[in-house]
Amino acid sequence: MIKKYEKMENWKEYRIGELVELKQGMAINSQSNHLVSKVETTLPLLRIADMQAQNQVVFMKLETPLRYIAKPEDIIYTRTGQVGLVFKEQYGVVHNNCFRVFPYDEKILSKDYLYWYLKSPSTYKWANTMAAGVAQPDLPHSTFKKLKIQLPPLPTQHRIASILSTYDALIQNYKRQIAALQSAASELYKEWFVRFRFPGYKNAKFNNGLPVGWKVEKLGEIGEIIGGGTPSTEKEEYWNGEIPWLSPADLSDNTNIYVSKGNKNITQLGLAKSSAKMMPKDTVLLSSRAPVGYVALAKNPICTNQGFKSVVCNQSKIKPLYLYFFFKMNTNYLQSIATGATFPELSATMMKKLKVLLPSIKLQEQFVDTISASIIKADLLFDQITNLTTQRDLLLPRLMSGKLSVE
Repeated sequence: MIKKYEKMENWKEYRIGELVELKQGMAINSQSNHLVSKVETTLPLLRIADMQAQNQVVFMKLETPLRYIAKPEDIIYTRTGQVGLVFKEQYGVVHNNCFRVFPYDEKILSKDYLYWYLKSPSTYKWANTMAAGVAQPDLPHSTFKKLKIQLPPLPTQHRIASILSTYDALIQNYKRQIAALQSAASELYKEWFVRFRFPGYKNAKFNNGLPVGWKVEKLGEIGEIIGGGTPSTEKEEYWNGEIPWLSPADLSDNTNIYVSKGNKNITQLGLAKSSAKMMPKDTVLLSSRAPVGYVALAKNPICTNQGFKSVVCNQSKIKPLYLYFFFKMNTNYLQSIATGATFPELSATMMKKLKVLLPSIKLQEQFVDTISASIIKADLLFDQITNLTTQRDLLLPRLMSGKLSVE
């Protein structure tokens, strides 16, 4: 039961450094690079982008020191670049841009309560305000330890964590269902367009390794590639309008097939005064930087920041949903060709030259028809996730501030 609660009786305030121990992640450099494995192992490297996308890209040798290895119950906190993100249910070697957080005594501070406190909007805002750095924000251990934490009695901590975890369990369940639906669609894509076991393949004729009628064309020849932009953040009249504006962070876990909005909106004036452009429905949105390779389809007209390269398909040659799965199947390749001094990026020139396999438009349409029911179900599940996340995130700060009591 939850009820309004005006007074935080028996709550105590601490500096978090009094209650927790921090363990820094592993720096991958000339001294440790020999521990990076050239082949896949059971020990992935947990970088921020990989944890967000639930990918395993880089692997470490099994002789990596145990002090860097996170177990699923550990809390991982991001401290460099993207500051203040919180993860658990991870196994692998924690990268240097993160540290793990451990309560000294779980009879005083529940690990589950700590997890949710770190995920609260006020903690995230505080961490990003305190983070320093010229090239990128960084939150030192000494600064993190100054974070103030409001601590109710232990039974209350457990009840608060249980309420919030119930939301998370439902969200994770829906995510698993989406992943299963996407996996089935991806497997069908591979069966038809990689293994060439498409309907009628036994009677198909091949020429130069491809079924007759199939082509390989450059992406720039089958779609218009458009970069995004950001209105000036100093102009209030450019923001909080009616136009959805997307950044790569809005595709943080890379599970949503369709996207209808981001965390921010811009105005018509902001659109007119920036390099941002309105993309039509069914545009394929590919994150081209930080991180590279996240992909979604526009559910409605939308604009993006400069972290995206958007593809408006010539639908007489290529269907957007086919291109979506083409990108999905080639994420690792896209990441491998990205270049840049500050961060990896796919340029418009690189995107235009990207070679895309083009089956017949009839077969593409048949593929889309075959998976459409699964895609619709996955989109409905994602809407459920969005609603649950909104409810949880509204509840979280009220529980953590003591404005709601739990019984």
